Amino acid sequence: MKAPLGRFELYLALAGVLWGTSFVTIKIALNNDIDPIYFALLRFVIGSMAIVAVVIWLRRWDSSMLFYPPIILNGFLNALSFALQNVGMASTSATNSVLLVNTNVGIVAILAAIFLAEAITPRIVAGIFLGMLGVLFISTNGDLSAIYSGTFWGNLLVLAAGWAWAFYIVIQKMVLNKKTDVLMVTAAIMVITTLFLVPMTLLFTTSYVIPSATGWIAVLYIGLVCTFAASLLYNTGLTRVKASVSSVILLMEVVSGMFFAVLILGEMPTAVTAMGGALVLISILVISFSSNGNGKRAGA
Repeated sequence: MKAPLGRFELYLALAGVLWGTSFVTIKIALNNDIDPIYFALLRFVIGSMAIVAVVIWLRRWDSSMLFYPPIILNGFLNALSFALQNVGMASTSATNSVLLVNTNVGIVAILAAIFLAEAITPRIVAGIFLGMLGVLFISTNGDLSAIYSGTFWGNLLVLAAGWAWAFYIVIQKMVLNKKTDVLMVTAAIMVITTLFLVPMTLLFTTSYVIPSATGWIAVLYIGLVCTFAASLLYNTGLTRVKASVSSVILLMEVVSGMFFAVLILGEMPTAVTAMGGALVLISILVISFSSNGNGKRAGA
């Protein structure tokens, strides 16, 4: 008899909530004049140090994981996505960012159907259409001339990050289907991500200054909570939940991100952005109802 997967879905939901808080944290850091790519690097330096210390303490370090090609590829995708997201967020809101990143639910469904043989249905196709329409409203705020504005390009970079993470999710599911030590997989991904962020930072960062205590608090919080803790929760949950279903559960990130953006940053969405967000959330519901979330093991 198979064990129920409720706790694994809970791990994913908790990861989504924690990652939702990261958008507000990033915006606070950017508002405190911290370079966006440098902030991404600091996030992973701290997260990697924490998880490597735990892995070594538990005597589970496995250097071969650092040379496993899918983990290297995912480390690159992760580094690229965080760099794109942080740079994009310099010219768009935390609210827009959390909505745009999570449009990848449809892309995950398509990729999971191709590479993991997970079913794709007409509802998924409808959900993708609604999600893309919502993205258009969020990105332009109903004004197509916004395509030429900085906000539009910020939105586009954040959207690109979300879609790159769609590939990451599917590859990560394939990795976890083969590698059983979730802790070491998480550590390897974080270390490789850090290594890829180093040259990106050296190439594009113009300032390495953390000008305030608030900035350092943001660095420590995002490194320990949103990177170390959330990544471990996510990978643990993904071991027993389908990639397409996991991407739906992770949309707790949308709820968390928008809640804290209003609470902490006072970001009240416009009517058009709210309508776009509603379409994104409807697309999420449509896709979730089409997914097989009945508690079976992924691939079962």
